[in-house]
Amino acid sequence: MKATYLLLISLFLFFNTSFAQKKKSVQTIEHDSTITMMRNNIVRFNLTPYLLWGSGNYVFGYERRINDFQTISLNVGSLTFPKLVNLPLGSGVARDFKNTGYSFAIDYRRYFKKRNRGFAPDGLYWGPYVAYYRYNLSNNVSFDSLGGMPVQGDPIQAKMEGSADIVTIGVELGYQFVIKKRIAVDLIMIGPGWGMYSGTLKLNSDVTIPEEAEVLQEIKNGLVNKFPVLDGLLDGEEINTNGDFRTWTGGLRFVIQVGYAF
Repeated sequence: MKATYLLLISLFLFFNTSFAQKKKSVQTIEHDSTITMMRNNIVRFNLTPYLLWGSGNYVFGYERRINDFQTISLNVGSLTFPKLVNLPLGSGVARDFKNTGYSFAIDYRRYFKKRNRGFAPDGLYWGPYVAYYRYNLSNNVSFDSLGGMPVQGDPIQAKMEGSADIVTIGVELGYQFVIKKRIAVDLIMIGPGWGMYSGTLKLNSDVTIPEEAEVLQEIKNGLVNKFPVLDGLLDGEEINTNGDFRTWTGGLRFVIQVGYAF
């Protein structure tokens, strides 16, 4: 009987010690500082607008390490809105004249301490962000009919001018790979946010264009058909020859960036 008690006590001590050691080993995380060599800076190029809208979209970024698991990131650059060459408007055609823009974004990143093997700026992260976009449009428009009635003589020439300001505030989740201790590939996988869209859309011409012709409504429909992303920006807004629009809506943020750590 005494031997049985001794055996049970020995087994209890063995399993209790093993469990404690296992629990301790799970809680203890050893981070690998050689992944980033504890580099404090990353300069990078944002591929997303370039891939979506082509040349003329150049956005550069900088990320600064604050401590082992926190950084702050800044992106600035010039943008070119998708071209509107020969955009059919039902009663007219738009041709490009001017098409510019720029962007600014800042985010604060917290790298997950218990999920990542390395220190910032490598691994899975989350954080708040603020992004601002500005677009300026100026296009020549030619109309051969207004309000369903053909124009007598030469087509009416007009200039469509517009601008849009977009401010988005949200929270992002991303992952940054540091390859060969120097090359950084940054993927912002999801970034739900709430944004304010505001802007103007005007049509100027030497010839009086009647309100009932709904010319700007046709322009709006043509823009949305060619670029569906604008549907949320213009949908439901009344537009006239001196119209403007302002609305609040939700949005997402997806970004692909490549950079160099030093």
